[in-house]
Amino acid sequence: MSASATHPTQLFVVVERASARMRMRLVPVQDDGEHPPAVNRGMGIVPLEALGERDDRALTEVYHAFRRLELPDAACGNVPDRLANAFSAWRDALALSGIDLRLERRALYGMALPHTDWRGSSSGISARPWDVELTALAAGLRTIVKLDGVPAELVETLRALVEQRGLRVEVVAQHTAAGSEDPSRSVTLLVARDGSTLGEARELEALLLAPRGAAGVTAATIRMGALLGYPPCCTDRFTRVAAQNDTTLAWALLPGVPHPPASPATQWLHPALALLSHSPCDLHCAASVALGERLVDEIEATQPSFAAAWRSLTARVQVIDHRGDRLALTVDGSLESGATITAADIVASGRSDPHVTATAEMLVGRTVRSDTGGLTIAGGGWHAPYVADHRGPS
Repeated sequence: MSASATHPTQLFVVVERASARMRMRLVPVQDDGEHPPAVNRGMGIVPLEALGERDDRALTEVYHAFRRLELPDAACGNVPDRLANAFSAWRDALALSGIDLRLERRALYGMALPHTDWRGSSSGISARPWDVELTALAAGLRTIVKLDGVPAELVETLRALVEQRGLRVEVVAQHTAAGSEDPSRSVTLLVARDGSTLGEARELEALLLAPRGAAGVTAATIRMGALLGYPPCCTDRFTRVAAQNDTTLAWALLPGVPHPPASPATQWLHPALALLSHSPCDLHCAASVALGERLVDEIEATQPSFAAAWRSLTARVQVIDHRGDRLALTVDGSLESGATITAADIVASGRSDPHVTATAEMLVGRTVRSDTGGLTIAGGGWHAPYVADHRGPS
């Protein structure tokens, strides 16, 4: 039996009017899930990524038409049938306004992901050196380092560590509604080798704090990406993604399984294992792979055992399951036809899940296969909506 019959699913769709094109998701609305901008009878639509012009004002009718649909009550029918009915009704309504709607793919639906930051998680494993970005700066792979969400109590410690390396640092504080600095809130640290670069980064950061869509924000994002050493293709796609949160980025950038195994260098789903500071535009992005491998070499030069230990955890199938638990799976066989899980390491537990250890132990020895873009195990009881296969060559 397909997972779509027993687990929540969603639809990826593309809407198009003239040169305006956008990927969206049609999702079931759940109490612990996302908050879609348009909701109708337990169904919601979420913008994902601009495919044509970045100005999507030509597609505002997409939201209005969805809200006006006469859909059955949320208690009527199962989720796959309700999604199919909502899609058909929405497509017909949009056609009257000259807007085309087509189905891209069906996928397992997962809970919204909590925010993650540069510190990683203290509840699982981590192979990411805390100073990997400073290593990249010293190697000339980037011009600045930007650390977001730094707690106020860590600022002076980090400032001292950075200045010991002969680098310059600037603190960008968050402000209250009245416009004054709030010393109790987290801050952003900007680090550079020289004052002029730091000044440019500070000006760009001020622009990036403006509302999305404001004049100059896209150009500032592209320039900031260049200073951070991100490949231009990745920065460009980042500017097209509808929201810069972990959930939207995951659904926009991960292809769904099965997909050709990618290099471990582009692993970004689990921050605790990621060497890159950006989300690659594609798991097979050549520029991102090259950057990641260069970072491995730089770290290995001072930590000779690093590469082997990092690859042993990262060159796996990385998942976030239906409870939000982050796991690194070693599997034997093809995900498409069914593979045996031979190891399941906990990278981080979801929302302090007390059963995560039992889950990891239960998975070992089970048969796992790709289903509706995610993973399920034989016999049911577990599924993973977010999946990235990084068993490919470096």
